[in-house]
Amino acid sequence: MPPCISRLLRSLRRTRPARRLSDLHTVRSALLAAIEDCQGLNAEQLKLKLSGARHHRDLWMLRSDAYRLIALQHCQAIADERMRHLLHLFEGWVAPKELSRVA
Repeated sequence: MPPCISRLLRSLRRTRPARRLSDLHTVRSALLAAIEDCQGLNAEQLKLKLSGARHHRDLWMLRSDAYRLIALQHCQAIADERMRHLLHLFEGWVAPKELSRVA
């Protein structure tokens, strides 16, 4: 591998945050809190999926399900607000261009 590519790859590895289980727990807890006032079978299924997620990417993908559930049971404005408050939890775990998306 050419030296310039090796340096680039090493620099990319250094910028990633240390992946800690507590970070995953924090994100999971925040998503569960965002849907805690939602009821019904869909809410229970989503809570199980969130509890079983093993990676930040899994939680990021379930975020759209949480958005849809909140929007259906409350309104889109509330769903937008709740999801916007969660974005910072995913910094460093998903691509920055994805962080600007609401759902």
